[in-house]
Amino acid sequence: MSYRELVFTVPAEIAEPLGDALLEVGALSVTVEDAAAGGYDENPLYGEPGLSPEVQAWDRSAVTALFNPEIDISDAEHFIPELLASLKEAGFNLPQPQEKIVEEQDWVRLTQSQFAPIQIGERIWVVPSWHEAPSDPNAICLAVDPGLAFGTGSHPTTHLCLLWLEQNTTLQNQSLLDYGCGSGILAIAAAKLGCNPVVGTDIDPQAMVAARSNAEINNTTIRFVLPNENAPELAAEMKYDIVMANILANPLQVLAPALVNKMRPGGKIVLSGVLERQADEVIATYSQWLTLSIWKESEGWVCLHGTLPNIDSKTNLAEKNADTLALAQKKSLKLIFFSLLLLLLLVSGEHFFRNSLLPMLAPRIDGSSHRIAVDAFSVLQQFDKKLCDALGCENRPVSDFSAWKISSVTLIPQNARETLKNPLNQSTLQVVIQNRLALPVLFPSLEISLTDAEELEVQSIVLAPTDWIPTAWQEKHPDFLQKGAPSGEIFRLEIPIELPETAAGYRVRIFYPQ
Repeated sequence: MSYRELVFTVPAEIAEPLGDALLEVGALSVTVEDAAAGGYDENPLYGEPGLSPEVQAWDRSAVTALFNPEIDISDAEHFIPELLASLKEAGFNLPQPQEKIVEEQDWVRLTQSQFAPIQIGERIWVVPSWHEAPSDPNAICLAVDPGLAFGTGSHPTTHLCLLWLEQNTTLQNQSLLDYGCGSGILAIAAAKLGCNPVVGTDIDPQAMVAARSNAEINNTTIRFVLPNENAPELAAEMKYDIVMANILANPLQVLAPALVNKMRPGGKIVLSGVLERQADEVIATYSQWLTLSIWKESEGWVCLHGTLPNIDSKTNLAEKNADTLALAQKKSLKLIFFSLLLLLLLVSGEHFFRNSLLPMLAPRIDGSSHRIAVDAFSVLQQFDKKLCDALGCENRPVSDFSAWKISSVTLIPQNARETLKNPLNQSTLQVVIQNRLALPVLFPSLEISLTDAEELEVQSIVLAPTDWIPTAWQEKHPDFLQKGAPSGEIFRLEIPIELPETAAGYRVRIFYPQ
C-alpha cells in the first residue's frame, strides 16, 4: 500500500485554516512546517507556557496533507483539480501542490533506526532498549526509550544537564531533586553517578509512568511524585543538596521561589531549557537569592548554575556591606553635586533635542518591550509635557516603518462571501495594522504585491494613506497627515482588489515614499 502526499506552500495566516479544510475533505493527517527550513531565511518559532508565538505558522508555511487511495479517490487523475476547485470554493486560491508517493514501510523499525546510542561526555551513554550497550567497562549506560515524556538525551538542554552531572565529582551521597523530570533520565543518571536520595517530580501523570518504568529498567532507586500528592519529599522543610530543573525560561522564572526553597544553604541549583538570549532575564530573576552564571552553551541553549549562600557567608557579607556604606557616605557630597550638574544637563538636552531623543527612546506598547522601559518612558513623557508647558515645544510625528505592525492579512474572494461565482475575481483584502510605538507616527503607504504560482510578481498595488485609511477616521481627524497616527491606534481595513487570473499569492508591506 502507498500513500499520496501533497505539499502546499502558503502564507502564515492561511496555514492553519487550510490544514482544517484539508482534514475536512479527507486527509489522513496534516503537518505545517517552515518552507524555508534549512535555508538562509529559516524563521524559527519558540513557544512556551505563557509565551506563545502570535501566529502559529511561518511566513512561508509548507502544509503537507497525506491521503490514502484505498479509502478515497486520491489516486485518480482528476483528484488534484477537483481538490483545488473544492478548496477555491472554500476561499483558498492555491497553486498546483507538490506531489510525493509515500510507500508503506515498517514504521516501528524506521522510527527505531532514528534513535542510535548517544554518548555524552566521556562515560555517559543513552542506549535505547533495541541497541546493544557499548563495550567500555567504564561506561554509565542509561536505558531510555523515546516514549511518553521528554528526555532522551538528544536535545541540547538534556545533554547539558547530563554533562554537568558527569563533570561534577562531588555527587556521592548528595541528595538531588529533579524538578520537571519528564522521562526521569536526569534522575537516573544522578543515581548512577552516586546521588542518594534522588527524587523526581512532574505535573504530567504520564511522565510519572514513564519515569518509574525507566528507573526500574535501569535498576535505580528513585522516588517519583506528583506535586499534588502531598509527598514528604516535597514538603516545605525538605531541602536538597542539588536542585536540577530542565524546563523552559518562563516556568523557571515563575517557579524561582519554589526551586530556591528546596535548596539547603550551600546547595547547588542547575537550570536548563534556557535560550542564550533569555539567560540574563533568568539570572536577574534569581539574583535576589543567589548568583547564577552560564556554565556551558550548546546550539543556542545555555545551562545555568549557582550556589545558595550559607548563613556564615551572609554574615560576612553584611559586615562587608557596612564598611562599604561608611566609605560611600564620605563620597556622598561629591555625588550630590555631580548629580545636580548632570540633571541640569539632562533637562537642557531633553528640551533642545526632544524631537530626536524621544523617538529614539520610545518603546513598543504591544508587549514586546520590557515593562520597565514602558514605565520609564511614561515618566519621561510626563516630564517632557511639564517642560513644554513651561518653555513651549514643537511636536513633530516621526516616520518609522518599524513602528507599524501588520498583525493579520486575509484575502477573502467575493464569491466566498456571496456564495456565487464572480467572473471579475473581485476580492477583499482584510488587513489589521497598528502603530505600536509610544509616540504618534506618520502614516505610511501600503504596497500589495500579487504573485503567480512561481512567486513572480504579476501586479503591484500602491495605496497612499488617503487611499487606505478608513474614510470615517479621516473625517474625524482632518489633520491626520500632519499629526500622524496616535500611539497604539489599530486600523482594521477592508481593501477591495481585483485578482488577475494568474494570481496565486500575495504580500503586503509598508513603506515611506522617498
